[in-house]
Amino acid sequence: MYTRCPQCETTFRLTAAQLKARHGQVRCGRCQSIFQADQHLVERPPKAAKNTARKRASRKPPGREHAIPVAVTSTAAPERATAAAENTPAPARIPKLTPFWLAGSLVLMLVLLAQGVVFYGQPLGRQIPLIQPLIEAVCGILPCQHLAPIDMRRIDLSETQVTPHPRYDRALRVKATIVNRADHAQPYPLLEVSLIDNQGHLVARRAYPPRDYLKKPETIAAGLPPHVAVHVGLDITSPGAKASGYEVLLLSPNE
Repeated sequence: MYTRCPQCETTFRLTAAQLKARHGQVRCGRCQSIFQADQHLVERPPKAAKNTARKRASRKPPGREHAIPVAVTSTAAPERATAAAENTPAPARIPKLTPFWLAGSLVLMLVLLAQGVVFYGQPLGRQIPLIQPLIEAVCGILPCQHLAPIDMRRIDLSETQVTPHPRYDRALRVKATIVNRADHAQPYPLLEVSLIDNQGHLVARRAYPPRDYLKKPETIAAGLPPHVAVHVGLDITSPGAKASGYEVLLLSPNE
């Protein structure tokens, strides 16, 4: 038997099994329309129509494939097939290496390299003397971090003293001596001062950064020199007579 597509009027062969399997619903192989085949049954097309169809097909440009009408055997199957075709991911496109893309990548690499030199160039130069001149040249332009990370195991607090302030009431003067045992300059640590009472209870505690116990900013930037006893001091407010003892400690500025 034959059926005709109501959209493009294409006529094609249909078997009884195909018509019965999916309740007569089919898809046109030319325009992809889904229709009820049993409602559009026609007689066998005349031979003249076939010849006309062949002539029309022969007029198509060479190299293009002609869609042959094919019956679809399921109502749900065409929808699933169409959804699968739509959800199939397109092949990934490889980006072209344009001059702008290459220039942007080069700039990003230079920025990352500059950051590495700023933060880690000086310690790396001390370990690899061969590249030290190059790092020094770069650090002449960039604000490099010249001090290595602090190593508290090589910094000693050799002497401490907390006394009443010689000029002001309710004030204390703190003095300490710091020694850097490393072979290179290190960042200055925090100076923590704790005041306690007669029972050993904490009365007050505070950690002071280098800018509080050193007078010159350039001293802080240069770092704690190696194997040199550095005397530091600061004035703090006294909590009163209840503070009868003290404790001074050195802390890492990264804590």
